[in-house]
Amino acid sequence: RQKKLCNPDIVWEEILQEFNRGVPPEDPAHGGPGTDHYGLSKALLTAYTMLLAKQLASRNISVYCLSPGYIETNMTKHWGGGKKPEDGTVSLRYCLFEADASHSGWFFGSDAKRSPLHFLRNPGEPEFDGTVDW
Repeated sequence: RQKKLCNPDIVWEEILQEFNRGVPPEDPAHGGPGTDHYGLSKALLTAYTMLLAKQLASRNISVYCLSPGYIETNMTKHWGGGKKPEDGTVSLRYCLFEADASHSGWFFGSDAKRSPLHFLRNPGEPEFDGTVDW
């Protein structure tokens, strides 16, 4: 499943199939209440970003997926450790003002560095080079 959702040649029917499959209890990705579907929604959104990037390239439209990082909001303030909302704009500003068309379809972490789709890259760690060793 992970390979399918990280495949740059993914098609809409495959994304929809994974959405409809959801995260059944026997799936290794099934976590605590709410966490399993949260992770799947992020994976599907990133896969859709790759698909849109391909579909819109001929129209000179770039598409990026980005993470602001863990931001302190009304929803998260009770867990602590979040960044201030204004500190969550680094990747957004990069995609708006610095990224170019060759970056379309990429996922950017909260530090505006290219991040992998298949594992977590923490801010400050080396940028993902696009190589996946399956």
